Amino acid sequence: MNAKLFFTNLFISLVVGNVWGADEPAPTVGGLPSEAIANIAAGMIADAIPRDYEKYKDWGSTKRITTGLDFHGHVWDPKIDRRKSEVNDGVWKHYRVTLVEPEKNLVVRIENLRSVAAGQVAFTLDISAKVHGWAQARVYKDGIPLGSYTAEGDSVIDLSIDGEIGLETTPSSLISGIQIKPHVSAARVKLDDFNLTRIGEIKGALAHDLGDGLKHVVEDELDGPKLVERINHTLDKQKNKLKITPEKLLGLKTQDRRL
Repeated sequence: MNAKLFFTNLFISLVVGNVWGADEPAPTVGGLPSEAIANIAAGMIADAIPRDYEKYKDWGSTKRITTGLDFHGHVWDPKIDRRKSEVNDGVWKHYRVTLVEPEKNLVVRIENLRSVAAGQVAFTLDISAKVHGWAQARVYKDGIPLGSYTAEGDSVIDLSIDGEIGLETTPSSLISGIQIKPHVSAARVKLDDFNLTRIGEIKGALAHDLGDGLKHVVEDELDGPKLVERINHTLDKQKNKLKITPEKLLGLKTQDRRL
């Protein structure tokens, strides 16, 4: 048997050799082992999670105050106008959160892998990662700078992502290939308060506010529709990487993901 014929038979056996719903220990997708397909999708989804987050709050806020007086008119009947100017005022805040060495610390586990329809499986990804937070506050009162304060801290996030995977056929030079089509439907994040390791001379409410602000940055970015939309957009742009053809099959490997 020549190599092309051998490869074609191998591919056919993988794609159509199993029947959906047969007595197998684990669900399949279109006859392919669902765990292998889920591993491919899990890696793509994990790669789509942003590594850096940044947010400003009240940064650049100003206040209009009187900064001088203008006199005009006659000496015995002077007119006085107040000169107004916009000056820096309030507490300016800048937050930045970064995943710490995700290639080592971002760990992905596939949970609750199950069949939901013919040729379709659902899953939950449990993702844990270490994050480092940095926050700065600049305080102004009527244009006068009262101080600049910086805080840093670390935490661990636990992220759950729900999704589904389907398959559809796609043209190939030998026989039809397969397009893996993952879709994320929900994202939930759990984050402990940041353990502030460096807070300088910050005290009281401001220190608490910076730590709480770092937490909100992560929750805003990773909890709910914003992350779901971002991941699905990334998956759509990289759909060619989720295409399996006979030409690629011999190089396909699945293994536990630790990114």
